[in-house]
Amino acid sequence: MTTYLVVGAGPSGLGCAVALAEESSARVVLIDRIPVTGGETGWDHAPIRRLTAQAEAAGVELRLGSIALRWQDHRLLLVSPLGTEWVPGDHLFFAGGRRPATQADLNITGQRPAGVLPATVVEHLLTSGVPLWKRPLIIGNDTWAARVAAELRHAGSTVLGLGDVAWADERFPEGRIEVLGTHRVEGVRVRTADDVTGITCDGIVLAAEARPNRNVDGALFDDAEDVTFVQPLNLDGAASRAADAATVAKDWIHSQGETA
Repeated sequence: MTTYLVVGAGPSGLGCAVALAEESSARVVLIDRIPVTGGETGWDHAPIRRLTAQAEAAGVELRLGSIALRWQDHRLLLVSPLGTEWVPGDHLFFAGGRRPATQADLNITGQRPAGVLPATVVEHLLTSGVPLWKRPLIIGNDTWAARVAAELRHAGSTVLGLGDVAWADERFPEGRIEVLGTHRVEGVRVRTADDVTGITCDGIVLAAEARPNRNVDGALFDDAEDVTFVQPLNLDGAASRAADAATVAKDWIHSQGETA
């Protein structure tokens, strides 16, 4: 029997897996590193619960709590509390979601002290009740920025931002960024064509320019063999992302001439 593997059980992965199961006669295995579906959206949202029920009804096999490490020779290497195994598959659909741009992506220079974190990690820490910073600087204005700013402010922080951003308590000019600090973040310098602005901050949140989050060896690049990437970078809602992913899966199935 043909087997399709889907990595990522967020809205895109769920939508992709449901479409594959309903549109083909293949075995469909849905894999995620955390033990519940939902990904960044969260397991308890109504669209996620509905999509999960659809996946189960369509016969999708859920392999939750398993980390996908490598795609090689039509096999996917998984690590879970039960051990390590290679799972055979005819095609891999990678729905690993999105991540904020890194320091390298943004050409941020200077030191590499502790206290520079992606917005996704900051959200997790705040949700877990971990105290963070008094004066964090949020770099970027993607969807994460306003949400993280509100959570930081609720935790007692004064939130700094670059450019005309509505969510910041204090705003500074945009420009090339240099991080200052030896062991921990002490501030940044922002260079524009006309001036250099020094900003005192004790933490930096990276919340700019969403990029595809790819972390499976052998499935990193667009031309990876027998891999289809299902990674919309917009956040129009779980239902919308699931529908977009389902379209990708259906188009791929039909291009192969396969039907259920």
